[in-house]
Amino acid sequence: MDGGGLMFSPKGETFQIGDSGADNRRHPRKTVFKSALLYPVLEEASLIISNVSSHGISGRSALNLSLRQQVHISFNAEEFLTAEVRWTHGDRCGLLMEEPLLWLSGQDTLMEHLTGDQEPRESRITVDLRATLVTSAPVMVGTIRNMSAEGMMIETHALREGTRVLVKSRDHKVRMGRVQWSSGGMVGLFFERGI
Repeated sequence: MDGGGLMFSPKGETFQIGDSGADNRRHPRKTVFKSALLYPVLEEASLIISNVSSHGISGRSALNLSLRQQVHISFNAEEFLTAEVRWTHGDRCGLLMEEPLLWLSGQDTLMEHLTGDQEPRESRITVDLRATLVTSAPVMVGTIRNMSAEGMMIETHALREGTRVLVKSRDHKVRMGRVQWSSGGMVGLFFERGI
């Protein structure tokens, strides 16, 4: 493969070895071999957040959520945080964050015990924030083969062109993209916003 690299041939159904010097892409690709979790997007709606703690969010959304359902939240439409639905009541929901909300560090003091057998709760902060809430199909596993500022090539199965997907991999933020092409067990994902 002297100086060559994998290159997608849009007219064919297979990948071909191409001369990397002939690759005139806008952003350079970095070859990687990194496992990733893929969440095909089902629904997306606004989340109106009324209070937060370092590990949880409470708010209202039009989405029909189920207990223990995994969801993803974005405050900037680029990066997503993973959470689990812990309670619902009509359009209201409580979400337990997978990772602490770091922008709330220092706000993790505990409230007074109500009774001797109850655990103390983290203090909550009343807010009026808007975020995006996303639900997804069951998680899939893939292997990221290359990355750029605009997207990535992922080895996986059963993702069709046009599918919106959240990608989660170690040392990278959860990002949303759209499948631009799919061929031979590989997909090309274009981020909806660049890195």
